[in-house]
Amino acid sequence: MTARWRYVVPNLLTCVSISLGLLAISQATSGNFDGACWSVLLCVLLDKADGTAARLLKASSEFGMQMDSLSDLITFGIAPATICLAAFVGQKPIISLDAIPYYRYVVYIGAFLFAICGALRLAKFNVLSESYGDGWFFGAPTTISGAVVCCYFLTVRKYGLPWPYLAAVPAMMIGLALLMVSRFAMPKVGMSKSLALNIVVIVNLVLVYAFGIIRIYPEYLLFAAVVYLVVSLIYGLVKGIKPPPIEVDSA
Repeated sequence: MTARWRYVVPNLLTCVSISLGLLAISQATSGNFDGACWSVLLCVLLDKADGTAARLLKASSEFGMQMDSLSDLITFGIAPATICLAAFVGQKPIISLDAIPYYRYVVYIGAFLFAICGALRLAKFNVLSESYGDGWFFGAPTTISGAVVCCYFLTVRKYGLPWPYLAAVPAMMIGLALLMVSRFAMPKVGMSKSLALNIVVIVNLVLVYAFGIIRIYPEYLLFAAVVYLVVSLIYGLVKGIKPPPIEVDSA
C-alpha cells in the first residue's frame, strides 16, 4: 500500500495544475484577464514539480506522463487561447475591433491554431520522446509558449501601452504555434560544466519563481522567457542539431 501512495503525490501536483488552468479559463471568461495570466504563469512554475516529485519518490509511470501531458494542454494550450478569445472577441473585450477590418478572424485563427499546435506538440513529445533522445526539445515547448503570451499580455497592460501592442497578441500566438510544431532544436535547461553559467541560471530561476509567486515584474518574466527561446533556437541552429528520422509503423 505504501508503494502505491508514492504515486499520489506527483499526480496530485498535476491535478493542482489542472485546477489552476481551469481557474485561468474561468477568470478570463469573467473579464479578469490579469488574474488569468498569473494563474497560467503559476502553472509554469509548477510544471516540473510533478516530474521532480515522481523521480524523487521513484514513482514515474506512463500514466503520470499522460496525465501531465493533458494538464499541459489545458494550462498552456487551452487557457492562453481562451484568454485571447475572451479579451478580444468576448463579452468584455479590452479593445474595440471595429476599426480593424477582418481582425476578428486573426484573433480566432491565433487562438485556435495555438491550442491545436499545442496539442500536436504534446502528442508528438509523448510518442517520440524516446526517439528524440535526452537533452533537447524539438519545437518550442508548450510551457514557454504559454508563458510568453501571458507575460507579454501582462507587461502591455502594466505599462498601459497603446492598443496596437495588445492587438499583436493573436499574431504572436500564430508565430508561437508554428514554432511549437517546428523541428527546431532547443536545449533543455540544466546544469552545465561552466560555473558562471550555472550561477546565472540559478539566479534567474530564483528571481522567476519569486516574481511569479508574488505576481510582480511581468516584464522581467517576459524578458527571461524570450531570451531563453531566442538563445535556445540560435544555439540549436549553430550546433546543427537535427531531430532523428521519425519511424512510422506501417502495420
